[in-house]
Amino acid sequence: MLGLMIWRVVGDVWTPINWGMFGIALLSCTLVFAHFVYIFNYSYALSVALNSAFIWLMLPSDATALMAGVGIAYGLRLFVFTWQRIHSESFAPRVLLIKERSDATPLLIKVLLWIQCSFLHTFHLMALYFVAAQGALTFGVALGIAIMLIGTVIESVSDAQKQAAKARDPQGLVTHGLFARWRHPNYAGEILLHAGLMIAGLSAATGWPQIVVVSVAPLYIIILMIAEAQRVDRLHVQKYGEQPSYAQYRQRSGSLVPGL
Repeated sequence: MLGLMIWRVVGDVWTPINWGMFGIALLSCTLVFAHFVYIFNYSYALSVALNSAFIWLMLPSDATALMAGVGIAYGLRLFVFTWQRIHSESFAPRVLLIKERSDATPLLIKVLLWIQCSFLHTFHLMALYFVAAQGALTFGVALGIAIMLIGTVIESVSDAQKQAAKARDPQGLVTHGLFARWRHPNYAGEILLHAGLMIAGLSAATGWPQIVVVSVAPLYIIILMIAEAQRVDRLHVQKYGEQPSYAQYRQRSGSLVPGL
């Protein structure tokens, strides 16, 4: 992403709005110096919400309003959810462990995380930037926004259900609600959000350079979510694998696609 940014700056296609997006991402990601894990939740949420609002302010249109509105809702929802989870009793032991790891993380690692995630958060909404720059609510843009909204709703509902279940039984496996036949609806929702972001961005992109720019960050996060779902599945097999009820749950459920 650093290479893509340099390429666009040298090619004189990195605009003042892009610099503004980068500045917002840099500022949001300074939370890494307070607690290194904050860059993956609070900073991400703030970057999405603030950059969505910034692009909407600078390039207003119906297409921008709809897409940025989903981005703002997603970012604010993630910020509130993270706050509630970090301050919940069920998450308290993990918070202590994370704090110990954060205190032991060298400053250089935090600086590298700050820079890396600032680039990621900037390119994350380049799709919205191109949609806003074009200003047209085409079928592809509308389809992408609809998928983003569906993904946000699925992730919101599944996170709320999981949080409530963990409050009742911190060590239990969540197998009701959306989780009844879907082991990772929260990750699936995130994947849908970024798939919609890509679809909208690709619909507004002109030429392969813009296609690369709008795809790189969403694709990275999609791959990350797939890998995370596989990792959690392995952990659950280790933890619950000997329980007959878990074997039945695995049989009737799908990982990122609901089981029939």
